[in-house]
Amino acid sequence: MKRFSNEAVEVIVLDGRIDQEASEELEGHLQSCISGSRFNICVDMINVKHICSSALGVLVAIKRKIKDKDGDVKLVIVNDNLLKLFQTTMLDKVFEIFESQRECINAFD
Repeated sequence: MKRFSNEAVEVIVLDGRIDQEASEELEGHLQSCISGSRFNICVDMINVKHICSSALGVLVAIKRKIKDKDGDVKLVIVNDNLLKLFQTTMLDKVFEIFESQRECINAFD
């Protein structure tokens, strides 16, 4: 998991399987963004093979928390299985999903 800033957007890049342990790490990164007043967050999941339900819960909770501060969490997903998961859980209606990090970052403008 990597995190970097791109001017007005924080980018968190996830990789591999996002299980309970990785979910807690993700939550730590997201909480750090909030405490640093960084409310525009792009979560890049291009290389994610699996994501657990607790990680999905973390994403939804953080999105709710930063919405009050005019922030947003947007996602980058290209994996068909992951996209189907987001469609099945209707989270594709909650999150804007992009095919590239550049598109995601540009969507904050």
